[in-house]
Amino acid sequence: MSRPDRQAFARRWADAITGTSYVSMERDELIAHLAGLVDRLVAAVLVRELDPDAGNRIGAGLVATHFTSTDTLGKTLALILEGLPDLLRGAVPEAADVAIEACIAQLTGDIAAGYASALRERSLDEQDEIYRAALRARRQAEQALASNEARFRQVFYSSPVGVAICEPSGEIIQCNRSLEDILDYAPGELVGRDLSELFSPGDRSAMRERYFDLIAGRLPRLRGRFPLRRVDGEPVWANLDTSVLPDAQAEPRYVVTMVDDITDLQLLEQRLQHQTLYDLQTGLPNRQFLLTHLEAVLARFEPSATVTLLHLDLDGFSAINDGLGYGAGDELLDVVARRLEGVIADRPGMVARLGADEYAILLEPSGENSASAPDIGVLAESINTELAEPHYIDDVGIALTATIGIAQLPVGKCRPEELMRAAGVTLRRLRNQGTRQWARYDPDTDRAERVKLQLAAALPGALENGQLQITYQPVVTLADHHLVAVEATLSWDHPQFGRLSHERCARAAERTGASYALGRWLLETAARQATTWRQQRTTVPPIAVNLSLAQAQDPDLVATVTAVLAETGLPAAQLELRAPVAAIRTDGGEFAGSGGGESGAQAEDNLRVLRELGIRTGLDDFAGGIGALRCVAELSPLTVRLAALMVAGHGLGPVLSEAAHTAVRLVRVAGANVIAYPTDSGEQAAYYGSIGANWAVGALFGAPGPPQGIEALLAAQAS
Repeated sequence: MSRPDRQAFARRWADAITGTSYVSMERDELIAHLAGLVDRLVAAVLVRELDPDAGNRIGAGLVATHFTSTDTLGKTLALILEGLPDLLRGAVPEAADVAIEACIAQLTGDIAAGYASALRERSLDEQDEIYRAALRARRQAEQALASNEARFRQVFYSSPVGVAICEPSGEIIQCNRSLEDILDYAPGELVGRDLSELFSPGDRSAMRERYFDLIAGRLPRLRGRFPLRRVDGEPVWANLDTSVLPDAQAEPRYVVTMVDDITDLQLLEQRLQHQTLYDLQTGLPNRQFLLTHLEAVLARFEPSATVTLLHLDLDGFSAINDGLGYGAGDELLDVVARRLEGVIADRPGMVARLGADEYAILLEPSGENSASAPDIGVLAESINTELAEPHYIDDVGIALTATIGIAQLPVGKCRPEELMRAAGVTLRRLRNQGTRQWARYDPDTDRAERVKLQLAAALPGALENGQLQITYQPVVTLADHHLVAVEATLSWDHPQFGRLSHERCARAAERTGASYALGRWLLETAARQATTWRQQRTTVPPIAVNLSLAQAQDPDLVATVTAVLAETGLPAAQLELRAPVAAIRTDGGEFAGSGGGESGAQAEDNLRVLRELGIRTGLDDFAGGIGALRCVAELSPLTVRLAALMVAGHGLGPVLSEAAHTAVRLVRVAGANVIAYPTDSGEQAAYYGSIGANWAVGALFGAPGPPQGIEALLAAQAS
């Protein structure tokens, strides 16, 4: 009996029992294990006397290898009875065959007995392990339950959040100390009370209804911010979160309510909201509050009812801050607030502070005839009379006045923003007309002003997209219509308003600060055109540009002009620049502008330096008066272009005509040429000549147009 024979037997054994039990062995590993058992089988049979323990150990070995199926045992015994005699044949005498077969039979019985005994012990061990595992699981569950209960108690009793445990009926059966502290109850005093008693009487019915919706499953959870009541009746704001704890049958067992005291947070939010809607200095409603209130007012009254809004600006209030200090200014702001409230104390309305030294008064419709409006003249006078009463600060009596823009509109024809805008634009229109003024909103004036603002806003874009053009108009002598200069002016082909004149373009530019870029473009374009004409002809009159007020006062004007001359190659003597009189002097003769007249002094310096550089200088918009005549006397301009006010003297009587004649005569005596503009008819030309003007610009001699029109005049004059 060789080793290969035993290996072959082990393979047959492996084939027989594979799949009968789950064993975590690879095939080669299983064959090697069974080969060891084969050796033990052979050894047990070949001994003189069969050892019963040998079979028991082999059967137990199968169980130890996890071959625990009865099918495994049956196939193993069948294989041994059938194949083991063949395996032993040749290893013993033939006469011993009967004894060998008897020995094998006994061996299989021992294997079966050992297998059964080992399997029984294994089952007992597994049962014991299961029992021990169950005990361990139970102990662990009990420990976990105890730990959870300890943690719950720790959270329940030490949490700063109030906790109430209730019966489904709403009765409190347990609560922590935090809830008692939040509501200022004594220990144990809340137990037995109904949860709804923690709310104010007005909220209890609604809260009980929601509570029972939660119990019935109609609400998954009850949470939100609610006002509770302390034992003394004081409110406590809290975030509540209420949920149901079901029993094993999913029925409501307990209801847990968490109460987080947020009273401080609520007070902070209310304070922040107050600061958002009220002025901190005066305590008055602010602009946002006024807008919201206006919406409610307009929604409450009939469309025919009249609502009145006054927008007030204290006159010269900056002098109080600068002269007496901001403390005095703040005190006066409070005084104004209280006095304005007193003015409308007997009327339905509101006083609001809109910012800085601006206030608003809203008067709601009142009386049986809500369409009637208060007498705004009487109201404005009463406001200024009240403000004019001196208020003493450190023995200094301070009186105030206000400029007031007033809007009175039917409820059905305005929105809150529109009403406030109407009062605001009326106030802004008044600011340049003096102090203690008031005016009613005028829709026609507002529409005209809106057009001006629209033009001002659209001007930069018009320059960029080519809507603006430079037009040229001849300046001639009144005596013989000789061409003495060419005015370069702006023209705007507006898609909505048609062609706009130079004056309208200039006024629009002054509103937004676009006059600097626009003026530079005009100056440079005109200079290039004049250079082109000079290249084509030997004799060309100077090109004239009327500066805007901002340009004339620009500290960089001289640098801009010299740069343009250098870029275009135009000689300085071929350029004429005229500054508006208002940019230099006031009607009274002082330098124009605030801060000691620095702006006017700058404009005067600009003209002096430009004249020193050889550039022709002049004055524009000359209307007579001390300031204008002083400019003529001190600047010795080459030209003076009359203002519309001067030319309006035509046909208005001898007084104005004589005044215009006297002013023009003084200018001519100073050596300046006087340009009458506009000269559109022969009658006008005759009048201007009669008062002393010697040059003219107007449609009578040529309307503003493209360069070709000037080129035709140059050609005609040269022939």
